[in-house]
Amino acid sequence: MNADATHIEATIGNDPGEIAPVRAAVQELAERAGYGERADDLALAVDELIANAQEHGAAPIHVVAEANGDHGVHVEVCDAGSGFDWGEAVREHPPRPDSRRGRGLWIVRQLVDRVTVERDGDDATRIRVDLEQAA
Repeated sequence: MNADATHIEATIGNDPGEIAPVRAAVQELAERAGYGERADDLALAVDELIANAQEHGAAPIHVVAEANGDHGVHVEVCDAGSGFDWGEAVREHPPRPDSRRGRGLWIVRQLVDRVTVERDGDDATRIRVDLEQAA
């Protein structure tokens, strides 16, 4: 993993043990940028995105995080999977209690200010999450 005060880059595989160091680095980056308690929210959102990429996508998984002063903190998680139907995966309301799937991206949407999903051709999914307001 490459990291400095305002930028982190990591490439990981499908081992869940690889998530913790990336999550901690993103949290520290957000804390240094003045996001206080929201740094915890961002770390949890990134944890969920990486776990989803490991379960539903394909390695390698690339994570890039940047703190841009007054412009917020941004994290991109990109995997080589075939993607998903964003309209089906994201709901305005929480999933039903008896539903076995569909909580991850709903939780991510509750924790950050913005979620953007892009497809890069036929073989990559890129999800960007943003914190726009410091605590």
